[in-house]
Amino acid sequence: MTTLKSANGKEGEADKEMRRQLWELLSAMLVTFLIAVLVYGFSWVHAEGACYLASNSIYMGIWPPNLRDANVLLEASYPVPDSCILLSTRSMISAIMLIYLFYLFVSQTWVKDASYIPKLIPISVFLTLGYLYIATKAISTEPASLYSTSTHSGVVVNLIKSYIEICGLYLGFALFVQRMFALLRLKHNAGRAG
Repeated sequence: MTTLKSANGKEGEADKEMRRQLWELLSAMLVTFLIAVLVYGFSWVHAEGACYLASNSIYMGIWPPNLRDANVLLEASYPVPDSCILLSTRSMISAIMLIYLFYLFVSQTWVKDASYIPKLIPISVFLTLGYLYIATKAISTEPASLYSTSTHSGVVVNLIKSYIEICGLYLGFALFVQRMFALLRLKHNAGRAG
């Protein structure tokens, strides 16, 4: 009976740890959204600051599609202040999610979650690949569709779509990292017990 209690206790602890990690991921996405709104508000008032950031190739490289999309926006005669706001805010969204991913990799060293959910790894791979395809497509010069950013849409609409694409990509990758580390811990613990 004690083994059943200890197994249930470990299972409950693993579930609690998994929920904590998922809440951290959702919190990172919420913080990213709030900071993106603040960056947009600041950039709207001080477009020259956004243009300064958008002219920095290192900052723009934080979200690599920006480097290509800057030319697309320029050729499509998208308003320069709007281009600057869009590109600099997208880089900021990516930067915040990259900070979260760095934290995630470091935090996996002390996490005790070893629960393995077989379907979550393929789902996270599907999410990552799907959003990778959508998020890295060039800004369209055609009329806007539901999923693509377009030179025919305003900067706010493009930012909302970009936020969903960028965070979706990082969400899928973060879930993949979490579950792969959990699988590795499970296999390591099973190897030690057996």
